[in-house]
Amino acid sequence: MRIGEAMALRWEDTVLDDRLARIRTSKNGDPRTMLLRTDLAAGLIAHRGDARHGPVFVFTRGGGLKDRLVRARLEACGVPVPKRRQDAPASSRRPPLCRLSWVTFHTFRHTWATWIRRYGGLDEIGLVATGNWRDARSARRYAHAVAREEWSKVDLLPSIERQSKA
Repeated sequence: MRIGEAMALRWEDTVLDDRLARIRTSKNGDPRTMLLRTDLAAGLIAHRGDARHGPVFVFTRGGGLKDRLVRARLEACGVPVPKRRQDAPASSRRPPLCRLSWVTFHTFRHTWATWIRRYGGLDEIGLVATGNWRDARSARRYAHAVAREEWSKVDLLPSIERQSKA
């Protein structure tokens, strides 16, 4: 899911017992339905409580969610997490650079596509069928995720070890 799709997700667009979530409008302007992993559906059931209507996630796009994501990234880098100051201007609240500074929410979309390609066995047509891409050309960038038969030829290359003389 793109972050905008997650922020727009509503309880009335989910059927968690069937592990389904409906995206009303995707980046492409098309609605799509997605199957949720069992563990994610279970987590959402626990998160939902008695709610049956309204937004699934109550964060605003630039507020608490962004702050939590940045803090998680800093903790993963082992960088001390500064206290959040509500009164400070946004420009003074920039997180310090760390080895994972490049990671954003969108990075996880690419990770998902790579994993569904590699571990799920989807090809470009399968990625398009998920509704996340409109055509195979845009989904083709994940072709690198699948080990090809040609790579097995690397074992035919000469070894750099000395051959023992018999």
